[in-house]
Formats: sequence, structure tokens, C-alpha cells
Amino acid sequence: MIIQCRQCRTRFNFDDSLMEGDGLWMRCSRCEHVFFQDNPFKTKDDREKPKEESFSAKDVSGEPGRAADEREIGLTSGRDKGVISFLDDVMDAQKGSEKSMSLDAGNIPRGGAEEEKKVEEEDEALDDKEKAGDEDIIKTKQPRKKKGKGWKIFLWSLLVIVVIPAVYYFVINPQFGNRFIEIAHEARKYISDPEPARPEVVIGQIELQNISQRLINNNILGEIRVMQGTALNRADYPVSRILIKGTIIDVNSVALAEKRSYAGNVLSDDELMTFSETEIDGILSRPEGRNNSNDKIEPNEHIPFMIVFAREPPGVIKTAVTIIGAERLL
Repeated sequence: MIIQCRQCRTRFNFDDSLMEGDGLWMRCSRCEHVFFQDNPFKTKDDREKPKEESFSAKDVSGEPGRAADEREIGLTSGRDKGVISFLDDVMDAQKGSEKSMSLDAGNIPRGGAEEEKKVEEEDEALDDKEKAGDEDIIKTKQPRKKKGKGWKIFLWSLLVIVVIPAVYYFVINPQFGNRFIEIAHEARKYISDPEPARPEVVIGQIELQNISQRLINNNILGEIRVMQGTALNRADYPVSRILIKGTIIDVNSVALAEKRSYAGNVLSDDELMTFSETEIDGILSRPEGRNNSNDKIEPNEHIPFMIVFAREPPGVIKTAVTIIGAERLL
């Protein structure tokens, strides 16, 4: 049978054969608490049956003082007899306590102690599993709740901050939306890095002089048209990167082709007769000019230029040469 301490609630395995009478006084080996354990095998009728007291002649004829006590017992009422019977039961229980078993580890059978320890370990393991299960449930539920709530907050914030104002400014009142875009562009100019200062273009300060043209027979391209002349810097400051455009025109003043060339690039007649179109265009398109002659043109200084048309279409009646670029040097 399993006996449980009244104070610390510790359970012990007790041999049923050691239980006798109404019960036994027990002492817990853990907390030293002493308590009375009723005999569960005794029937209810046996518990309620009053204890009959019998007095023999030998008991009456004992010591001289005992006769007076026995006379007093004989003269007591029925109520006093019940009290005396209760006191006798208590005395018998105290005497029987010498036969009782204290619930020490040494008195409990080894198999029962191991079984009790096993029961306690199983209970503790079950409690740990239940706690771990509860913690897992809490851990799995809480993140889902937070995640769902976070997505809702994000969607509502996006709706309030972006979608609703965009619909109002660009659909309901588009003039406000356009104004907002203009303000954003203006703010971007101040926030972004400023663009580097562009050089000042001074086309009007350059004058073309001594313009001429001729046809040369190239060994690869056949007949090519060559226009050349000089550019004069009439400004009171130096300039650079003079760019010139040549145009060939038909009878209806329609431009048939255009070519661009930087000043300072001039080819010799031998180069014009032997170079391919790619080589000619590569030399004439150098911004700095040959020997860096187009990097700096002082005031009232001349610089030569040349424009070459290869494979020109038929119907050319006249040509035109203009300045399309020049930069002021600081």
C-alpha cells in the first residue's frame, strides 16, 4: 500500500502485512513528521464496534490503592465509561507503537523504495513534459501573433502614407501632383552633388578665313573632296576645342551630307591619297588637334582646319563651312 505524509506529502510504499489493528503511528523519514495511519483493511463495523472491557477478580484484588480506583470505576456513569474506554485505547496505541514501523529508508523494502522512486521520477518527467509542452505552445503562438500584427501595421501604414495621398494628388487633384514633382526636382538639385561648371562657349569670337576646297584621288576611296582653311581667335582671351562643320548641298539647297572636324588636324597630300576613310576620320576627330595645337589658341592667333568627304553622293552644287564649337579658357 502507498502511505503519504500529512505534512510534506511524500509517498512511501508500505508492506500490507505489517498493518494491524486500527492502524499504526508513522514517522516520515524526510520531514520527521509523526502521524497516525488508519488501517484501510479494517471494516467500518469493526471501527465503530465499542471496545468491551472485562475485569477479572485478579485485577480487582491487586494493590490496596487499586481497589479504591476500581470502586470509582464501578461507580461511574455510562458517559464516564466511554471516556475511560477512549483513554485505554490511547494507552494501548502507545504500547503498540513499539511494534509500529517508522517510515525510514531502512524499514522500507528495497523493491518498494525503488518502485516509489520510479513513480516519483515518472511524475517529475511528466510534469517536465507538460511544462515543456506549454512553453512550446507559447513560443509557437506568440511569433505568429506578432508577425500577423506587424504585417497589418505595415500595410495600413503604407496605405495611409503612400496610397491615399498619391490617389488624392495625382488622380483627384493632378495640379497638386505636378507641383509636388516640381518641388521634388528642385530639392534634388540642392541635395545632389552640384554639376561641374561647363566651359563657356564662344562661337561668335571665332572667324573662318582662307576657305578653299579641292578634289583628290585616293588610292582606296577614289575621288574625295577636301575643304580647308584657318580659324582666327578674335577674343581678348584664349580659346580651345574649336569644332567646325562642313556641309555639301544640292541644287535645291538640301544638305546631302555633313562632316565634323576639330581644328588643328591637317593631313598631307600623301596621307590623303593613301589613308582609308577610317584613318582619315580618326585623325580629324581629335579634340586636342595634332601636337595639342587645339588646346589653347591665344587672342588673334590662327589655327588651320580640314574637312574630308569620301564617297560623296551625286548632285553636289555647293558647300558650307560653319563654327559649331569653341570653349573659353579661364
